[in-house]
Amino acid sequence: MLLLFAAAHTAIAQNGKKAFTVVIDPGHGGVDPGALGKESKEKNINMSVSRLLADMIKDKYPEVKVIFTRTKDVKIPLARRADIANNANADLFISIHSNASKSRSANGCETFTLGAGSSAEAKKAAMYENEVILSEENFEELYKGFDPRSSESYIIFELIRSHDMELSADLAQMVQKGMVKHGKLANRGVSSAGFLVLHRTVMPSILVELGFITNSNDEDVIASKEGQKKLARGIFEGFSNFYSTYHNGAKLESIYSNDVVIEEESAAAKAKPAEGKPVFKVQILTSGKKLTGNDRRLKGVKAEYYKENGTYKYTYGASEDYNIIVKKRNEISKKFKEAFIVAFLNGKRINTQEAIRIFKNSR
Repeated sequence: MLLLFAAAHTAIAQNGKKAFTVVIDPGHGGVDPGALGKESKEKNINMSVSRLLADMIKDKYPEVKVIFTRTKDVKIPLARRADIANNANADLFISIHSNASKSRSANGCETFTLGAGSSAEAKKAAMYENEVILSEENFEELYKGFDPRSSESYIIFELIRSHDMELSADLAQMVQKGMVKHGKLANRGVSSAGFLVLHRTVMPSILVELGFITNSNDEDVIASKEGQKKLARGIFEGFSNFYSTYHNGAKLESIYSNDVVIEEESAAAKAKPAEGKPVFKVQILTSGKKLTGNDRRLKGVKAEYYKENGTYKYTYGASEDYNIIVKKRNEISKKFKEAFIVAFLNGKRINTQEAIRIFKNSR
């Protein structure tokens, strides 16, 4: 089986020892121009918006450390972009791109998290962005045989749902909301797809598609100075909301902890599993308030919940067999695109990767 690598994010932001660090990744560059519009190149748009975003962060949050994967018009391999973030022990990774399509009518902004692909369009977007590795030296060895053109290679993303996913999903929602608000482009929402650059990072990560450079109306916005400022403002607003929510450490620390105390559970969730065996569930959404069983946000799904750091987190299904819950996740993802797997042991939330290890060793 193809394996790239996955690692736990060990540093807790704002622990007093390091600055909160965000890595901004302007997609493409150098001999790789990215997508081409009638009068613009994706690599230039990505860099302009990235610089504007960095300036906004530095201006309001001088305590935050901002790192670029590239500051010049040069080509940087996808693996190197992720390595820059990992080596910096970054807290967030934001990759900036501009979309493209054979259909000139395709339009709007979109934000991605890592996943198997929540739609056919999302999978195509990931394939397009990943094809850049084909021009990299020794790409077969560097990416362990991953073929960006083969749908079979993307099977690896079926099981990628780490504890960073919750934070990635939160950041993606906040950023998407900000871009729609300020950029005034069509809202394509938040999706998941198998982007290699996100797969190789070990912190909450998102990939932003500003708009379609192949759509004349979108290009007018994303290629203009005013449009770029608005989109950067939207991404910044999303970052700002995320930073204000998590940077003090209380919520962020609970996500990274291997031993999270649950404040409250629904009656169904309190059923006692076998001692010493982890229970896997599919988390489908979160809410600041307790939802009624017929709340439209549950989409007719009979869900359980647990409360953590004042937030109600709703789950679907429960099993000590990880393979069963993976199937449940695939089923429910038709209604909840960003659903991911969480794990519990003896009434406490634990690191999902650790739970998988326990499950495999017990078989």
